[in-house]
Amino acid sequence: MDLRNHDARAQRVLAAIETFLDVFDERVESEHATNVLYGNTPLTGRKLGDEYGQKPERFIVENLITEIAGALNYDYRSQPVGFDGINGTPDFTALAAEPTVVGEIKEPNRIEHAREQSFRYVQQATARPLVGVATDGWTWILHTAEEDESPTYEKHVSLRSVFKDIAREKGHERSPRRDRRELRMECAEFVEAFSVEVV
Repeated sequence: MDLRNHDARAQRVLAAIETFLDVFDERVESEHATNVLYGNTPLTGRKLGDEYGQKPERFIVENLITEIAGALNYDYRSQPVGFDGINGTPDFTALAAEPTVVGEIKEPNRIEHAREQSFRYVQQATARPLVGVATDGWTWILHTAEEDESPTYEKHVSLRSVFKDIAREKGHERSPRRDRRELRMECAEFVEAFSVEVV
């Protein structure tokens, strides 16, 4: 029996995705939501729902990333300061991690922007070793930098198929419910790659 299918953190990631998609469906106009989920259109909009007044990046942080960071056991702190050599402010850090983790978040389908910024932070930092995480919610990328070495690419994990499968179930198509064991396994592989214990 594969114990990854019973990983509580993987279940928490899956639950975070399901909850996020409920909010996403409620607050993002239908055609735009389809283009973001199934295509390469970035999530846009000065406000995601008039009463909320959130910009896309903030929307992703508050409705998805914070929960996933918790599932990864990150002691998540938003907008940290005080990293020697870094010009700018990372979007988050994982405080109890060894080595230090800094992260950059962009709205969905802007992973390249997040990757470039995260790589730049890791490259600029003078206090090493350091880990840089980049995400747009759908995709997660990890770089590392050892002392006196250039940053190196380490991992790339996409959760996009999990988002798509759950969105299809919830959407107008009403696709058959996908086996949750398969979805939990995909989330478990993500947790294995990005949890605080392994970065």
